[in-house]
Amino acid sequence: MVARRFVFVLSLLLARQASAYLGSFEEVDGFLPGGSLPTRDVSSYNAGQYGTSNGGSGGSFQDITVNTGLFYKNDLGRIDSGYGELVAQHGLAHTGESSLALRATIGFGDTDEDGANYLYSFDARDFDGMAPSLVTEGIVTIDYWMRPQTPFFSNARVTTTEFVNSAGDTVFAIGTRGQGLFTSQPLLEWYDGAGWHTTSIVANNADWDHVMLTFDLTNELVSFSYYASLTATTHTVAAGALAGAALDQLSGIRFTAQPNTEMNNYDDFNVVAPLVVPEPSSLLLALLSVMQLLIWRRRFK
Repeated sequence: MVARRFVFVLSLLLARQASAYLGSFEEVDGFLPGGSLPTRDVSSYNAGQYGTSNGGSGGSFQDITVNTGLFYKNDLGRIDSGYGELVAQHGLAHTGESSLALRATIGFGDTDEDGANYLYSFDARDFDGMAPSLVTEGIVTIDYWMRPQTPFFSNARVTTTEFVNSAGDTVFAIGTRGQGLFTSQPLLEWYDGAGWHTTSIVANNADWDHVMLTFDLTNELVSFSYYASLTATTHTVAAGALAGAALDQLSGIRFTAQPNTEMNNYDDFNVVAPLVVPEPSSLLLALLSVMQLLIWRRRFK
């Protein structure tokens, strides 16, 4: 009985409050779908912070001051109350009913025609209850699904998905590059410590491709595999690539798009991080607190 009480109380002492979730962009994840043509920019409401998924406590939609939530929009001048550039799109998804849609067109918020740039900051719900700042060693895996679009005639890099460290520096990135002429299916690119690399892998604009990443925080190495749905082939793109910046931790994802890049969708983000064991001093304090509580309960009885 004492052992059970000890484990229960210790679990309470070590528990961390969860407050956001990137997840699958459904209403239960804390995202507000806006129909087939969504309009609500994720930086303008409590996106990902009120859902019930992954330990969330529920809640409801609330307007917030722009850039005070988990999504930070780089250029406040492009905030448009009628059209968002990063939104939860209802009706297009890998699973469920919604996905995250990044779009940089004049008709959808890019009034300055300077593209889109957003930063999402990980928190405890993304890391299954652990504060990302505590995960500084071991292996972190991240996988998600994407469906990119590229404007006709473009033969340059049009989108990036960048994984950043505690200083906001890019440790690894995935990009899409237009093939030019009348095609909207881009080539896949990736970025590491050596710079940008263009592959011959064609990303599918009509179906979902799977991105699989492994971050070795201890040795500052990244591995990258990609399932191309056009050919039903899984490619090992990079194995043990040197990170582009100090890989002390993973703090977030930056989504960027050049002007007029049409719509790019992301869905079903999943993060698996190593269990963080408290340092001896913290664990000792927790044990002493538990012992004092048990002694007090026995004396009270």
